[in-house]
Parts: sequence; structure tokens; C-alpha cells
Amino acid sequence: MAKKISKVTEPAVAVYQKAHLSIQDILRVDRDWLDEPLSRVNTFRNGLDKSSFESFKELSGLDYETLASALGVSAKTLQRKDIFDTGQSERLYELAELYAIGVNYFGREGFRRWMERPLFSLGNRIPLDLIDVSAGLDLLKAEIMRLQHGIAI
Repeated sequence: MAKKISKVTEPAVAVYQKAHLSIQDILRVDRDWLDEPLSRVNTFRNGLDKSSFESFKELSGLDYETLASALGVSAKTLQRKDIFDTGQSERLYELAELYAIGVNYFGREGFRRWMERPLFSLGNRIPLDLIDVSAGLDLLKAEIMRLQHGIAI
């Protein structure tokens, strides 16, 4: 009597096999533009363009109102912009950095859910409510880093 060999597939394994998503992938810019700090300064001064914004918007799933608030402009202005100024380009980069860290850790949908629910470690604040300030983005990145290293609060 021959043994029957069955193949087991576990869909949960896919959760741990996430692709590495970089800031350059999110903003769809040349790697050389953002790799070195001085190149990054020049990129911000020249301004990121609409395609970088649209790429980020698509990945994040955020609406114009939320992104407008995060970038410090009105939604109408955001829709009309072709090139972002230095401060807006810098903030878009910081958002892309947060999303790269978050999506690489949680997965795309998992990170969206994480960003929308109140977190005890943030005083029951919703992470999305903190993305309009650099210090808020830093808090969120630090929170994800704690989770990556198994430090629960």
C-alpha cells in the first residue's frame, strides 16, 4: 500500500513574504535623486512633480482632503499643482518614508488599517491624525520600529 502524499499550502505564509518597497518606488523617482542627503536637498528644492504625488496617493489610498491637510495646502490647490514647493516635497518624502516602513512591516492593507485605528501607545490617537506634522510622522515611525523589534507598550 503506497502512502498518499498531500501537499499543504498555507496562505498565511504570503503575509511574511512581503516585497521590499522603497521610497523611490513609492514616489517613482530616480534612486540617485534621493539616496544621498545633498541630492535629496536638490530634489526638494527643484520640487517633486505631480506623478510622484499621484503614485503616493495611489499607494496610500488617502483622499485629496487628507493629503492636502498633510501637505499644508487646500485640496483644490493640490489637484492643480504640477510641481510641489520645497516644503511640500520634503513632507511628501517624509510621508513616503513612513509608508515604506509601514507597508514593508504590515503589508499594504494592514498598514491602512493600522493608520485608521486609535492606538493606546499614542494616547488613543488615530495615526492619520498625526501626519500633518513632522514630529507626528517621527512618532509613527518610532512606533512601527518598536513593533518590529517586539517592544510592546
